[in-house]
Amino acid sequence: MPGVMKTQPPYQIERHETLAQLDALEKDWSELLDEIPGIPIFLTWEWIRTWWLYFGEGRQLWLLTARDKQGRLLGLAPLMREEYKKGLMKLGMLAFIGTGRVCPTQLNILARTSDKEGVYQAFLGFLLGQSDQWDVLRISSVAQDSIENNLLMAAGGRIRIGAQTPSLHIPLTGSWETYLKTINRKFRRDIKSSNSKLEGDYPGMVDFACVTDPQGLNSAMEKLEELIRNRCHAKRLSTDWDNPTFTSFHRTIACLALNRGWLRLYTLTVKDSVIALVYDFRFKDCIYGYNLGFDIEWSRYNPGRLLIAYSIQAAIQEGASDYDMGRGDAEHKFDWSDHLRMENEILFSNNWRGDLWIRLGNLERGLKIKAKQLQPRSAKIRIGQFLSARRKKIEYRSDKRRAFWRN
Repeated sequence: MPGVMKTQPPYQIERHETLAQLDALEKDWSELLDEIPGIPIFLTWEWIRTWWLYFGEGRQLWLLTARDKQGRLLGLAPLMREEYKKGLMKLGMLAFIGTGRVCPTQLNILARTSDKEGVYQAFLGFLLGQSDQWDVLRISSVAQDSIENNLLMAAGGRIRIGAQTPSLHIPLTGSWETYLKTINRKFRRDIKSSNSKLEGDYPGMVDFACVTDPQGLNSAMEKLEELIRNRCHAKRLSTDWDNPTFTSFHRTIACLALNRGWLRLYTLTVKDSVIALVYDFRFKDCIYGYNLGFDIEWSRYNPGRLLIAYSIQAAIQEGASDYDMGRGDAEHKFDWSDHLRMENEILFSNNWRGDLWIRLGNLERGLKIKAKQLQPRSAKIRIGQFLSARRKKIEYRSDKRRAFWRN
């Protein structure tokens, strides 16, 4: 049965465990999001519900709501419970819905700014009151000075700060010309040169567009999947786009996003053939860059780069304030921006099983560090030289942007 616990006034916390209960929250959920700035598309009711339909098997819904005495929704914690095994150990882990699949960012508790601290405290109190039903709470998108980080630290129990996840973004504060001045001059010239070369070789046959027709969406998504798979397979790499469940999820969410006005699926077409697609979303005033596919046979024209430039320019023209480039610090992202955000992962436990699991994880991590220290000197030197060279290259490019190329 769903747990209900009254906490300090005016909050009443309820746990929802069924899809029907999730569906019943649609209106209240959407109204709450309207009043919270900076919320990513990955925390919308549409995204959460669709994710649950495709990836919820084997997991238990643990969605928490906080309401006042009049029944007004004040906060949401879209959690799920998963079973984990580590050797002979078996434990229950709570995490935000979407964690670990489809690469969402900024997963968090939803609450208005004025209610945030009280709602967070109420949710944590509720979870601690039911700690016999879970062993580890995993929060994978936590800022170091955030409310939830401070509350967990104050709650006691065993805490492990896990890996930091970087993501780059582009503040869109001016015109396209203003933005171009912030990137490397050579990279700027390369974009212009690639575009001129493509237009020169195929005059009147180059078209940049955004998919707005529901009838053309399915074929565009099929082409995106094909291009991504072909590029990965050419490098002998696997990709999530090989997974039918993953691709079905994205076809469904793309259709929903198109109907809501959130989809930004851009195409670059030459001679009636699509040679690149950029798969983005817009929610509130932010663009979320999700994926890119391009035909490797057209690589000499840098079609992916051209289409990303087009999507950034389109974002500026439609008044977006930020372009989120997604999780990860892949080197090519630094060509577009040097604005970096870091998110921490926190593992928290209040019982012996979770405490032991976190201790074992710390031990495993320590052993890996020790193993690196015990590597032969020649191997350590080679690895160190590689990492140092990569770091210096990134630092050099970033310094050049800031100091010389900005004019």
